[in-house]
Amino acid sequence: MESFDLIELSLDPEEVTTTLEDEFTATVVKNEIYKLDDIDNVKFASKQLISLVMQRQAIIRALLKRLALEQGNVKIQRFEGM
Repeated sequence: MESFDLIELSLDPEEVTTTLEDEFTATVVKNEIYKLDDIDNVKFASKQLISLVMQRQAIIRALLKRLALEQGNVKIQRFEGM
């Protein structure tokens, strides 16, 4: 297992809102998924979406870490790999 940092930062759930652009994009993607009729296309779309989700998660994690370290209101716990 690789080493990793566990980063804790408080966030008010009411501060998390979607934009009109987010809602539009979600609707378009959902409609395209609904139209898929070949399992291979569904598998391909699923793989692409999970790659996108993980990429966004990494970006969000990096930005939060940078912001938290600048503001000093963060708890970081380091876990060393084997």
